[in-house]
Amino acid sequence: MPLRVRVPVLTRVAVSVTALASAAVLLGGCSSTPAEQLEDWYRSGGESQIRKLTDDAGRVNEVSMRTIDVQGPACQDLLARTAKAEKLDPIPDEAVQRYWKEALGGFRRGAAECADGAAKNEASQVSRGIRTVQTEGLPKLVSTVTLLKAALAHK
Repeated sequence: MPLRVRVPVLTRVAVSVTALASAAVLLGGCSSTPAEQLEDWYRSGGESQIRKLTDDAGRVNEVSMRTIDVQGPACQDLLARTAKAEKLDPIPDEAVQRYWKEALGGFRRGAAECADGAAKNEASQVSRGIRTVQTEGLPKLVSTVTLLKAALAHK
C-alpha cells in the first residue's frame, strides 16, 4: 500500500501562492518599458543597420551624376543592405516603425530599379531608381532617425 502524506490545506495554499508570486516576479522581471524595448532594438542591431543604410543610400546619392558602371554597384549594395535591414525585428514604436518600413520600401524599390537598369544599360531606368532612393527612401530614413532620437531622449 502506498504511503500517503497529508499536507495541511494552509500549507498547500501557501505553496501555491508562493509559486504564483514567483512566476509573476519572473514574468514581470522579463518585461520592460517601451523606451527600454526601443533602446534594446537600437543597440541590438538597429543603430548599425541605420548607419550602414545611411552610408549606402548616401553613396547612391553621391554617384547620381556619374556613369552607370559606378551607379549600378552602389545600387546593388543598397539593395543588399536593405534586405538585411528588413530582417531586423520591427521597431517597438509604431510611428518610428511606420517611417522605417516606408524608408526600406523606398530603398528597395529604387535600388532594385537602378540595379536592373544598370544591368540593361538603361540610363533612364537607373535615374528613376536613384530618384526613388532620393525622394522616397532618404526622407523617410531622416524621419525615422529624428523620431528615434526623440523617443530615446525621453526614456
